Amino acid sequence: MKQFLIFPLLLLFACNSSSVQDELAKVKQQLALANEKISQLETQIEPEGDLVHLVFFRIKPDADRAALVAEIKKLKDIEGVMDLEIGPFEDLGDDRALSEYNMLMQMSFAGKAAYESYQKHPIHLNLKENTGLFMAGPPATYDFMKK
Repeated sequence: MKQFLIFPLLLLFACNSSSVQDELAKVKQQLALANEKISQLETQIEPEGDLVHLVFFRIKPDADRAALVAEIKKLKDIEGVMDLEIGPFEDLGDDRALSEYNMLMQMSFAGKAAYESYQKHPIHLNLKENTGLFMAGPPATYDFMKK
């Protein structure tokens, strides 16, 4: 059995070991360059992922919902806000539903930095200040990264 292991080793050493090492170094360098290019392409093809921001509202029964929706729609003017949607709760008879919240706002951002910019934007701050008249309680939020 040892003879079978020694023969390939002798054959390997019989070759010019410096040329084998040179070839091996070239292959390793090419592999490193290929991996770097793949990594660059992956970052271009696969963005960070959209950050989805949900806000659940409890609206007073006598609140002017159309005025509230009009106020919320102003958020579309903030750079970075994407896919703004607003909708009332729809009772489908599921006991697990968050029925205490009667309106939902959903939007997405390119990433956390865009979301942080939105949080500080005057239009958003103004909305938070003005919506108190409509609210029956504090809103709840839920955020996640869409992959």
